[in-house]
Amino acid sequence: MITFAESHVDLMGSITFSNAQLTRRWDQELGKKWRPEVQDNLRDFNQLKASLDPETFPSYAYNDALLTEFITDKQTCYTRMMVDLGKNQLLIATLAHEAAVNRKAELELLINGRAAVAEVLDEFDQVVTPAVEAVEPLAATIEGDDNPAYAQAVADLAAADAVIAGASAELIALATSRYF
Repeated sequence: MITFAESHVDLMGSITFSNAQLTRRWDQELGKKWRPEVQDNLRDFNQLKASLDPETFPSYAYNDALLTEFITDKQTCYTRMMVDLGKNQLLIATLAHEAAVNRKAELELLINGRAAVAEVLDEFDQVVTPAVEAVEPLAATIEGDDNPAYAQAVADLAAADAVIAGASAELIALATSRYF
């Protein structure tokens, strides 16, 4: 017995698809059970069904049962494909959000710098936090002129902040669940 996949989108992964790729994957799922020529024959039967006499047409009942099963399978695949399309868009947005959070951290370090931190031993958990070297902030000006690298970093930071601020509660929940 052929069973259809529940989904082709892994929300915990990092592989996304175009809508065309997902549609093709679900068409292939349907094709595992229903070869293209069988699908074509069933579509033809469906178009002619009203004009056929069930008493005289050979295999009418068999074809009608197959058509019903095919329609059910096609609806199942279509429903799962529509869910996958939504999940895929959520995954794309989640990956963009994660990239923006990472980029924001990099840019804030670049713009603001950081003081050195000595190695710290947590007395309760016996965990050692390693030492961190200082990072000098990026100069806002160079020889009295605006530093283009600084201006670009500030603009990139604003763009990352916009992506983060635009995240839905569902997206933040997914992004959080991917790491915890």
